[in-house]
Amino acid sequence: MVRMMPYFTFCLTILIGLFTVANASAQSTFGPARLHLTTQDWPPYQDYKHGQMQGLALDKVKCALSHMGQPYQITMTVWSDAQLRVQSGTQHGFFVATQTAERDEYATLSEPIAQQELRWYFGPGVEPKMDELTKVNLKFSAKFGSNKWFWLKRNGFNVVKQPRDAKVLLKLLKQREIDVALEDEKVFSGELIEASLPHDFFQSQLMDTKPMGVYFSKRFLKKYSGFLSAFNAAILKCEG
Repeated sequence: MVRMMPYFTFCLTILIGLFTVANASAQSTFGPARLHLTTQDWPPYQDYKHGQMQGLALDKVKCALSHMGQPYQITMTVWSDAQLRVQSGTQHGFFVATQTAERDEYATLSEPIAQQELRWYFGPGVEPKMDELTKVNLKFSAKFGSNKWFWLKRNGFNVVKQPRDAKVLLKLLKQREIDVALEDEKVFSGELIEASLPHDFFQSQLMDTKPMGVYFSKRFLKKYSGFLSAFNAAILKCEG
């Protein structure tokens, strides 16, 4: 079942898609009758196109679960809600995510299913350098509500604006409403293509490289103690 709604409705109802695959004849011995996972619309890692969910991370998750014979249901929602559903126990896991201390309190991260390259992107005319003076003199931003946005705030950067996605972030940077953006390289590259801009339109610098995986609820893993090791082993069969 798929429900498509105007943007203002989407913000209230949160749900934008539902994809279910169940293979009862190949039921996993490590997990539940149906695994409930949640994610966000975040191309190219996972997005909704041509009537189905797809993407680099989503395809890896589907591949691993297929090797396990694990029936599953994946719900696409906004990122904050995806994590809250796992924290509250209504979903078993969320992806694709980097490791944080806050998430570690209620969930356990799987082996990597994708690698994130975070880069600083500098607006037109902005000198590509980072120092303590830059942090307070320039205007920074990242996707609002993301770990990147909160990291900037916690570390004393002059954070302005609350862009809902990378598309808005790019627009703000191009128009110099912000001076520096922090974003995933694959995500930002996709938005440059969508905006018909060359890959090197903005100068950039590598900030960090982090592995990303699936966070599974500790409550869920306590009940299905063999699931995580089985899932991690299945991921290795889906390399390449």
